[in-house]
Amino acid sequence: METTIVEFETHLFGIKGNKEGMFKIPKEHYELTNERLKVNKQGVMTQTKSDIELYKIKDITVQQKLKDKAMNVGNIEIISSDESDPVLVLKNVKDPHTIREQIREASKKAKQEAGISYRQNV
Repeated sequence: METTIVEFETHLFGIKGNKEGMFKIPKEHYELTNERLKVNKQGVMTQTKSDIELYKIKDITVQQKLKDKAMNVGNIEIISSDESDPVLVLKNVKDPHTIREQIREASKKAKQEAGISYRQNV
């Protein structure tokens, strides 16, 4: 059974995206479950929904510039074996190091449940 671990979204200029009103700020909404990371990109005129299975995640990196550190936001880059989107960047995420760790832990558990192990060249 799929359960939600955490939901988060983009923070443009330290402002959380709005859901209502005449002027909609483009945003990306993310939902991390125990099975996958769901991505909902909402533009002014378009909407895209996609997801990535957690067991396909290979590496996760946080990128922060100086101003991002001051506002505690950053980009999270996910490298995966997903053929449609091997590099996924979660943009302007609040508290990116905590979110990165939650994704890493969920990915680790999903790999264990799927019986997937990997070896690295040492």
